[in-house]
Amino acid sequence: MDTRKIDLLNIGLVIVSLLLAFWMPFALFLFSYAVLGPLHYMTEINWLDERNYFSKSKSTPWLLGIFVFLICLGSFYVDGSRTETFASFYHWAKTSFAGGLFEGLRTVLMHLAFLALVLAVALVAFRSWSLRLLVFVIGCLVSFLFKSSTNYLIIVGSLLPTIIHVSIFTGLFMLYGAMKSESRPGYGAVLVFILAHLIIMFWPIQASDYFLAKNGPVTERFVQSGFHNLLYQLGIILGLTSSSSKFIVNSELGVRLGIFLGFAYTYHYLNWFSKTSVIKWHQVSKRKLAWAIIIWIASIVLYAYDYKIGLMALLFLSFLHVVFEFPLNYVSIAGIASGLFKRVKGTGQSQKGMA
Repeated sequence: MDTRKIDLLNIGLVIVSLLLAFWMPFALFLFSYAVLGPLHYMTEINWLDERNYFSKSKSTPWLLGIFVFLICLGSFYVDGSRTETFASFYHWAKTSFAGGLFEGLRTVLMHLAFLALVLAVALVAFRSWSLRLLVFVIGCLVSFLFKSSTNYLIIVGSLLPTIIHVSIFTGLFMLYGAMKSESRPGYGAVLVFILAHLIIMFWPIQASDYFLAKNGPVTERFVQSGFHNLLYQLGIILGLTSSSSKFIVNSELGVRLGIFLGFAYTYHYLNWFSKTSVIKWHQVSKRKLAWAIIIWIASIVLYAYDYKIGLMALLFLSFLHVVFEFPLNYVSIAGIASGLFKRVKGTGQSQKGMA
């Protein structure tokens, strides 16, 4: 399938994802995250590995992997302090010789995704380790300066590895691809993608009319997964609710944000799988592909058994694919900026020549 056909397909996928999200927002998200998500993690990680993670350093996967490990370890510790799922791990960690380290990890947990992004940019943008270290130190200083900012903590701790990853970075990746191929349908797909967000934001809805807003088991599973907190934090950042207000999933705001979440994640995954013939993510060793399928099937079984257990079991892979994608996100943004600069410069030179 050529680029033009894939871009046209993506226009259709945006529309289908949007319609499904309006029809059954929470169920769509839960299904996409559990079924499409794990296969996306594995295939993208394999694809990035084949391309050296778009980085100038062979240490990239190991350095970024350390951040992912710390994020997951801290998440298990924090989750154990709040729920019974990892309560035994929490009590063991707190009373062990490393209890102080775990408490220290808790205090920096919300900053780790941002610092991983800073490190990824440094690894891609510079070859000199001194410059990389300087950029990372600046990132640490920024984290320290904004450590008391609620908006900063929500953005870097919750939205960066979730909403920003599946929505903003997906849009930028689409735009970068359209600029590289000079595809009109590609630009059309970007425009439809943006319009979908506007429709979700402004289309009049009545929460009580939604089947899923009345479906107790689905709503209950969604809340148990913890993603209702993500919607709450997104509402705070958008100024649609406040930290002092109670967030109700089945309210108009909850359903609207649920529609956005279902749409963003579903299309993010479908966009990846639609580009098989272009980016050739399937062209990896048979061993890698086999392991991807095995882990995918096992993950679906876990999610079907207990959604919360599935989430925690797949947490490492989920974060790993997000953080490993940071270098590609930087490459996309740099490519867009470079392309725009060349076009502006070319337009200026043409106008100068005409004068």
